[in-house]
Amino acid sequence: MRDGSIEEVIATAFKILLLVFLAAPPKNFSVMSPGEIDAFLTELTKNEPDRLRRLLKVSRMFLQVPYAWSPLGEGEGNTPDEDPLMRFDVADCTTFLETSMAMFRSSSLEEAQKVLHEIRYIEGKVGYRHRKHFMMAQWIPLNQKAGFITDITRKIGGDAVAVASKRLDAEVWKRRRKQAGWPELDAGEVPAGVFRLPIIPIDRARELASRIPAGTIVNVVRIDYRSMPVRISHQGLVVVRRGKRYLRHAARSGYQRVVDELLDTFLRRNQAYKKWPVAGINLQKIR
Repeated sequence: MRDGSIEEVIATAFKILLLVFLAAPPKNFSVMSPGEIDAFLTELTKNEPDRLRRLLKVSRMFLQVPYAWSPLGEGEGNTPDEDPLMRFDVADCTTFLETSMAMFRSSSLEEAQKVLHEIRYIEGKVGYRHRKHFMMAQWIPLNQKAGFITDITRKIGGDAVAVASKRLDAEVWKRRRKQAGWPELDAGEVPAGVFRLPIIPIDRARELASRIPAGTIVNVVRIDYRSMPVRISHQGLVVVRRGKRYLRHAARSGYQRVVDELLDTFLRRNQAYKKWPVAGINLQKIR
């Protein structure tokens, strides 16, 4: 063995370990205690004045958190959904966004809980029938009105933008495709009307994606089926790292956790869906 070889091996091993450490995902919220999360928010508010950076840092703390469909409810004893009002061990695409939106605005966990109520519930009134169940009819327009988000689809898409519409009423609700997961609402309890959103058609989305700024919500809008009372099927947050755009989202298919996926890869996959084709994407900038 030549002189210095042992030292070289040790130095090389150290470099490899350092690279693995730097590439590893950060400690995420799912393994932190409420006290640790509270302290994290306090320090973040104190040390990071830029609100976009706070949003990105908060959302990053969800990376690798496992996926679970509809993990938030109204708490124990509040039927029909007794899941916790706030949690960090699991997330789905919407609760990941809602919780991130609440936390980056807050300096404590208690404050974040209050903001989360404003985002999830009509007039902040906690209750299953006050929840913003429907994206096009409730979640987007009411959160725009409350000042949480603003539509930038036309700003990004320009002349490529089209308008997606969905009629929702008691009759549409009654003929919905029979499958698990719909809100437990009577036909008379669903919002009624024709609801519209600007969209960038999916066949133009990839070429325009480089214009989408970090901190933007991408809403996946499907084609309109009579048997489906909704058109938005998924949401995620655009982040930019080293000049590349990613969608940070709680992904069920393929990942089963919160991940950063190259935005182009995500859009290409959505462009290929056949069973319920994607019409386009709607863009909401988090304010």
